[in-house]
Amino acid sequence: MAALAVSERLFQISQEIQEIENELGQRRFALRAFLRHLRPASPAVVGDRMRAANENIMRLETRRQMLRDEQRALIVQAVTLGDRRD
Repeated sequence: MAALAVSERLFQISQEIQEIENELGQRRFALRAFLRHLRPASPAVVGDRMRAANENIMRLETRRQMLRDEQRALIVQAVTLGDRRD
């Protein structure tokens, strides 16, 4: 991957990580609000909502970790490319 492409991808990854972190914050806030303020009549409803929220949070955390791993690999690649030019 060319240096410019690496740089562009690193920028995209940073943006996507920020978006994921924002969404994680919103989902965690919504889950806490749901548990604190909404008391549905059915425990099954609460369980279903909690499971769905936790699955979404875990999916986002997994995606964020994949992006961080890619980011680290690209940084190493960029440093290696830079060393070769010297």
